Amino acid sequence: MSNTKVIYLLLIFVAFGFLLRLNNISERSLWTDEFFTLFESTGHGAGVKSLLDRLAKNDSVELLKAQDFKAYLVNDQNKSIKDVTTGIFNTDTHPPLYFWIMNIWMRIFGDSVLAIRFFSVLMGLFAIILAYQVGSHLFGRAVANFCALFVSVCAFSVRYSQEARSYSLILVLALLSWLFLLRFEKHNRNSDALWFAIFNSCGVYTHYFFAFIALAQFVYFTVIYRNNAEKLDKFYLVFLASLLILAFGFIPLIQNGYNFVATEWIFGYPGLVDKILYLFCGNPQYFLILNRVTNFEGLFLSIGLGILIFLVFRIFKEGAIKYPRQVFFCLLIFLVPVVGMFLIDIFEKGALLRQGRFWMFPFVGFIPLAGYLLNYIFLKNKKIVFLIIFVLVVLSILSNKVQFGPAPKYASNWINAESAGKTSAVFIYNCRGAVFAQAYYLDNNIYLIPVSNETQLKNGINKIYSFADKVFIVRHYFHTNPFLITQPFMETRDINSGIRFIKEIKRDNISVTEFEKCIL
Repeated sequence: MSNTKVIYLLLIFVAFGFLLRLNNISERSLWTDEFFTLFESTGHGAGVKSLLDRLAKNDSVELLKAQDFKAYLVNDQNKSIKDVTTGIFNTDTHPPLYFWIMNIWMRIFGDSVLAIRFFSVLMGLFAIILAYQVGSHLFGRAVANFCALFVSVCAFSVRYSQEARSYSLILVLALLSWLFLLRFEKHNRNSDALWFAIFNSCGVYTHYFFAFIALAQFVYFTVIYRNNAEKLDKFYLVFLASLLILAFGFIPLIQNGYNFVATEWIFGYPGLVDKILYLFCGNPQYFLILNRVTNFEGLFLSIGLGILIFLVFRIFKEGAIKYPRQVFFCLLIFLVPVVGMFLIDIFEKGALLRQGRFWMFPFVGFIPLAGYLLNYIFLKNKKIVFLIIFVLVVLSILSNKVQFGPAPKYASNWINAESAGKTSAVFIYNCRGAVFAQAYYLDNNIYLIPVSNETQLKNGINKIYSFADKVFIVRHYFHTNPFLITQPFMETRDINSGIRFIKEIKRDNISVTEFEKCIL
C-alpha cells in the first residue's frame, strides 16, 4: 500500500473516530472523578480541603449556597502551576502532569464540559495514528491498518477519550514510549532512546501504574537481548536516565511526604473469588462498557472471554511462530499490568481490577494483538471482519450512553425543578467528591449544606427550617463501598416534626429525598 493510501485511510479512521468520540460528549453528566480534575487543575485543591475541613469542625453549620462552591470549579488567574502542584500533593493520589496540562488547557479554552473533555478527545485521535505506527513496527502495514481501526472504533478507547481524566493521555504516552523503544531497537539511535526515556517518565508523572508498562519493557529487553551486551547496556543506560528524570521531579514529593488518605476507596476489600472474577471479566470492557458488572454479567463476560481466548490462541499459535519476538512483547505489555494489579488486590485487599479505567494499562499491549487478529480474519473472510467492525461501532455507541457514577446532573436538575420559586436547602455528606459535584449543576441560590455527622444534620435542618420551603437530602453512592461518599445517618426520613416527606428519586448512583414544610 502506498504512503498516500495509508494517509487517506488514517484520515478516514481519525474522522470516524472523531464522530464516535463526539457522540453524547456534552449531554452526559460530569461525574465524581471529573470534578477532581476541575478543582485540582484550577489550583483550588488545597482551598477545597481547607473549606470542607472548616465546615466539619463546628456543630453549628454555615449557610452557604451552591454559587459559593462553584467558585472552586472555575479558572482563577491568580492561581499558578505551583498552586496546582501543592493542591495535588496535599489532597490527591495522582502525579501532577495531567493536571498541569489541564490548567494550561482551561486557561486557553475555558472550563465548559466540552472544553475539559475535548483534550481527551484529541489524545484519543492521536492514539489512532500512534497505534498504526506501533503496529507497523511490530507486524507490518497490513496489521497496522487494523490496529488504527480498532482504536478508532472500540468502545474502551472511545469512551475514555470522552472523560476529563488522564487515561486518554496515558494511552498516548504509552504508545509513544513503545514506538520510540521499537525505533531504538531497530536503528539504535540515541535520539530515539532519549525520547523513549522522556515519554516513559511523562507516563509515570501522569499515573503511577504506568510503571507496569515500563517494567514490561524492561523485562522484554532483558530477555531478548541477554546475549547482546552492547544493546542491553545501552538500554539500561536509557532506562536509568528515565529513572533520574523521575527522581528529579519527585524530590518535592519525597521531601513533603505524600497524602494517601484518599485511597481508602480502593483498599480494604478482602476475598478472593471476586478478584479472580474481575481478573477475567475486566478485559471484555474493551468491547462493551457497563456501569457496574453484576455476578451474572461477570459470568457471561467470562464465558465470552473464554471463547475469545480460545480463538486467539488458535490464531496466535501460528503468529507466535512467525512473529515470536513481537507476540512476546505484546503479551508482556498486556500481562504485566494485569498481574501487577491482581497481586496488589490479593496482598493489599484492593479492588483495582474492579475499576474499568485501570484496564487502560494492559490495553496498550492488547491493541497490536487485536490488529493482528482482525488482519488474520480479514485474509480468510472479509465479510466477517466488516461484521465485527459494525458490531464494535454499535457497542461503542451504546457504551457512550453509559453514565459513570455518581453523576449529579439529573439529580441537580430535578432539585432545580422542584425548587422553582421556592427557598430550598440541600444537605449532603461533607465529602469533596460529592459536595462540589452536586454544586456544579444546582441553581446558584439554592442553599448547599455539607454535614459531617448526625448532630450537624439535625442542627442544620433546625437552622434552615424558619425560612426554607423545601429540604433535600442527597446521597452519593460509590459502588465499591456505598458509604465512602455518604454515611448511614444521611438515610434518615425523620428530620423535623415541622417537615414532611414528599418523595424520593434515585439515578446515576445518587438518591435524593425531598421534604416540604408542613402547612398549618
